[in-house]
Amino acid sequence: MARLVIDPVTRIEGHLKIEVEVKEGKVVDAKCSGGLFRGFEIFLKDRDPRDASQITQRICGVCPTSHAMASIRALDTSFKVQPNAQGRVLRNLILGSNYLEDHLLHFYHLSALDYVKGPDTEPFIPRFEGDFRLDKATNDIAVGQYLEALKVRTIGYEMVATWGGKGPHVAGMVVGGCTATPTAEEIETFKKKLAIVKKFIDETYLPTVYLVAGAYKDHFTMGVGCKNMLAYGVFPLDDCPYHFPAQTRQFHPGEGLSAGSQ
Repeated sequence: MARLVIDPVTRIEGHLKIEVEVKEGKVVDAKCSGGLFRGFEIFLKDRDPRDASQITQRICGVCPTSHAMASIRALDTSFKVQPNAQGRVLRNLILGSNYLEDHLLHFYHLSALDYVKGPDTEPFIPRFEGDFRLDKATNDIAVGQYLEALKVRTIGYEMVATWGGKGPHVAGMVVGGCTATPTAEEIETFKKKLAIVKKFIDETYLPTVYLVAGAYKDHFTMGVGCKNMLAYGVFPLDDCPYHFPAQTRQFHPGEGLSAGSQ
């Protein structure tokens, strides 16, 4: 029986170690462990609670806005403060902009490198020779979108900064809402940038995701666990608690997600 150790796993935020036991070409056991204690719990202790949204964002440079939102919502609850409509909408727009930018980052600049073989030049080398299955035409399409996605991600972060103050690590979320008061000019500029990002997602990103996924259909059945995905709820609206409600959802490959318990 062979034992493989990958330490550290790259392209994640933090340190991760994977240990795998392989018998006759099949994985029979696998373990993962985090090898780095970062201490956020310790240096948050005894601080002014209003500092939490700034400190916790440093947990991750990829999804800092989610940490800001989690901290701010905790403070809203602690102080028994209900954000007004404008503050709620601005928070959603800031977080939603980071969501859009993050999905492009995840696919093009983190995950796709395992499936798309780039040219023999930086930043695509050095690399491990992986399981590259795409034909040359499809592969070239994905590689060609790498730099374009970087530009669109920049626009996404400009959207974050419109009312978040800056991105990553927004400064505009506070207890009870946001610090910004949107102007008509800002709203119009935001809408134009959103249209650019949406066009890229609809016409470039999504078709390429499905194209690449089609070459790796067997991956949807690898390492399948309980299939449950936990959601705490996000993007609060007027007429219902959240645009994405808090619940467990079960994933069915090829069929999407089915709602579970609230």
